[in-house]
Amino acid sequence: MPTPEEHERRLETLYEGVWNGADPDVADELVAPDYLIHDRDLAAQLRGPDLYRALADGTREVFPDMRLTVEDVFGAGDRVAARWTMTGTHEGSLFGEEPTGREVQLPAVEINRFEDGLLAETWTQSDMLGLRQQVTEE
Repeated sequence: MPTPEEHERRLETLYEGVWNGADPDVADELVAPDYLIHDRDLAAQLRGPDLYRALADGTREVFPDMRLTVEDVFGAGDRVAARWTMTGTHEGSLFGEEPTGREVQLPAVEINRFEDGLLAETWTQSDMLGLRQQVTEE
């Protein structure tokens, strides 16, 4: 049974590999085949590593230079909580707004559940209102 610290390292590897683009295929090794993220429409169509990569790819379509920076990460049992900030340049359509070229920041808190050493489930709370304000303000 993996330790909470091993889960933390796996999550950080996923953030760097998939979200920051260092090695998107790491999702095949670290994400469960039936992985689910709650409160994302895309989860109705995809599961597993494909869903995990598609979430990052969709974000990268809007913010091609996005960078996810982990501020805090800690685990207990099969859960890992993380606080991260995504930064990037608004270069794709978002909230019905055409690209503005503005630099944005999106802070978030995530709870991730691991099963048999693989990421199985994610709950995310991010400041979407703040992001909307950043791309729509004049």
